[in-house]
Amino acid sequence: MRFTGLKYLQLLACLGLFACGSAERYDVVIVGGGASGTAAGLQAARMGARTLIVEEFDWLGGMLTSAGVSATDGNYRLRGGIWDEFRTELARHYGCDSALITGWVSNVMFEPSVGDSIFKRLVAREPNLTVWYRSAAETAERGKDVWRLGVRRDGRLRPVEADVLVDATELGDVARMAGVPYDVGMDSSAVTHEDIAPAEANGIVQDLTYVAVLKDYGRDVTIPRPDGYNPSLFACCCVNDLCIAPKEPHRMWSREMMITYGKLPDGKYMINWPIEGNDYYVDMIDMTPEERADA
Repeated sequence: MRFTGLKYLQLLACLGLFACGSAERYDVVIVGGGASGTAAGLQAARMGARTLIVEEFDWLGGMLTSAGVSATDGNYRLRGGIWDEFRTELARHYGCDSALITGWVSNVMFEPSVGDSIFKRLVAREPNLTVWYRSAAETAERGKDVWRLGVRRDGRLRPVEADVLVDATELGDVARMAGVPYDVGMDSSAVTHEDIAPAEANGIVQDLTYVAVLKDYGRDVTIPRPDGYNPSLFACCCVNDLCIAPKEPHRMWSREMMITYGKLPDGKYMINWPIEGNDYYVDMIDMTPEERADA
C-alpha cells in the first residue's frame, strides 16, 4: 500500500506514538554498575522504586572489581549501610574480618572476582532491581516530566524512560549527554583560595592506573617475553640492580615491600604501584568511545 500527503504524515505520527509507547519505563535508571551505581540501585529498589542499572561490561563493582583495585581505603571502624553489608559478606567468604588483612595498603583486601560475586548476590535479592549487562546509554535527554534514554543492548538501541536518572559512569558521560556544564582539571588558587592549588588553571586529570592481579602458582610459570616489552621502563619501581637513576630516590622501597603492598587472599597479588609502575597519563573525558578504546 502506498501513502501520500496527509495520510503519510498520519502514518508517521502513529509510528512515533508506537515508538514512544514501546519505551521501557522505570522509576529510577542508573547508568554505571560500579560500587556507587550498584549501591544506588540497591537502595532505590529497597525503597520500592522499580530500578534499572545499565552496565557496560559483565561485572558489578567498578573500581573495586573490574578495575582490579580490590583494596579499600578509609576508616575501618566506620561500619554501616551497604558498605557494611559488602564487608560482612567478604568476612563470611574468607572466614573472618582478620582474614581480609593480607597486604599492608589496606585492612580490607579481597579477590576482584569475589567482590563481583558478592555485589551480584546482593542485587539478585532485590525483586525491584534489574541489571542490563553489556549495555550502554548512548543518548539522554530531559522531557517535560521524564528522562528519555537510548540504551544500546543486544545490538539495538532501546528506548528507556525514567522519573529519576543517576549518572554513575566513571567519567560523567550521562551528565555530558544531558548538557550539564562541567570543568576538567585543576582550578587556580585565585578561585579556590587554596595554597596547594596552581597559580593558573589547567586541564590536568589524574593518571590512569592499569592494575594487574597476579597468582602465585608455587612453581615456575614464566612465559616468553612479549613483543615490545621494555623492562627498563620499570627498572626503578623498587630497589634492584637494574635501577641506576631513579626519578624518586626518596621513595625507593624493596621488592618485598612492593609485592606485599597489594597481597590478596588465596595467593593473589594486586600490582598497583605508583613508583615508576603502572600509572599512565591520558585524558579520556572528552573522547568518543572509539577514541577511548584506542587510547
